[in-house]
Amino acid sequence: MEENALHNTGQRAANAHGDVENALYSTLSILIVTDARGIIQSANTAASELLGYTQEEMLGQPLSILGTANQPLNLQSLEELVRAESHREVSLQTRSGALVPVLLSSSGIYDGAKLTGIACVALDISRNKMLESQLLQSEKMASIGQLAAGVAHEINNPMGFIYSNLGTLSGYIEDLSQLLKKYETLEQSVQEGKLDMASSNLDALTAEKERIDLAYLMDDIGDLITESLDGADRVRKIVLNLKEFSHVGRAEKMPSDLNAGLESTLNIVRNELKYKTTIEKELGDIPLVPCFMQEINQVFMNLLVNAGQAIADQGTIHIRTYREEDWICVRVTDSGKGMSPEVQKRIFEPFFTTKRVGEGTGLGLSMAYQIIVEKHGGQLLVESTEGQGTTFTVRLPQDG
Repeated sequence: MEENALHNTGQRAANAHGDVENALYSTLSILIVTDARGIIQSANTAASELLGYTQEEMLGQPLSILGTANQPLNLQSLEELVRAESHREVSLQTRSGALVPVLLSSSGIYDGAKLTGIACVALDISRNKMLESQLLQSEKMASIGQLAAGVAHEINNPMGFIYSNLGTLSGYIEDLSQLLKKYETLEQSVQEGKLDMASSNLDALTAEKERIDLAYLMDDIGDLITESLDGADRVRKIVLNLKEFSHVGRAEKMPSDLNAGLESTLNIVRNELKYKTTIEKELGDIPLVPCFMQEINQVFMNLLVNAGQAIADQGTIHIRTYREEDWICVRVTDSGKGMSPEVQKRIFEPFFTTKRVGEGTGLGLSMAYQIIVEKHGGQLLVESTEGQGTTFTVRLPQDG
């Protein structure tokens, strides 16, 4: 009887172990277990389906076959894998070579003090990344929509004087045409030897030159053309800035000029700021930074618009770029109303806003935080004193 009891107890333990193992290997999360050298010993169904390998094909392969360069977690480093218990966003490479974004954590498996293996758990976030990208693009386009009237005003100003200048130039061309006709009449009378008529035509030509004030007309034509070309270039730059700002970013980070990005963004928000703010720029000599520039521009725009909205009547916005050790920094300081400590604690929360209904979605700063901190491995810092103003500091790693 005791033997039967022991047998039943052992069977129940084996069944329980099998149930746990089945549950682990059928979970939707990816589960891969390696030995102490990082060689895959087992992989569950989710890993096989996501990565395109059969479970048999994965066995005996190094975990590093799933990794790529420049990752937050190096799959070739056993030391990193053993202590990477917190989730990190990495891309796993499938059998076809495609990259799948996942949240991955790993930890060592020990027999006493001896490392016997590594357990890796990952969650597929490709759908989340797609929705995140769509939300970011929606927020970006919503921001442009809010500024559309101002941008239209910025375009209408140069277009207005270009149109006026063209009307003036049209009148000048008519005057010059009449003058050329006088020259032609004089030339014809000289060629025909009709000196009396030539003298009379010369008097008429001189009178016409005085009537149209030829010297002033020629100077003014040059000024009108220069002014019109400047206006057309202004419109071209605004359209180019809009195109760059609204374009979906590249799949990979590119070395980018943050100073140029700030100048481009300032052109977009110019109408929003120019009536009540003085822009002070202190742009340093900074290197190119590997980043998604369109998304960084979105951050700049949110910070600049928020700075302008924090100023009730008249104030200043000071923009400074500089290098600080291995960071490239952008500081945006306003002389506005500032924030209480309670508001500062919540400003990066999605949908949190102190603006009235219809004035903001509450996504701007949370998106900025996600872009700078989560996507670029940077920092987004805030300092504020009620009644004195606010400073936001963007810090991006110099090497991306």
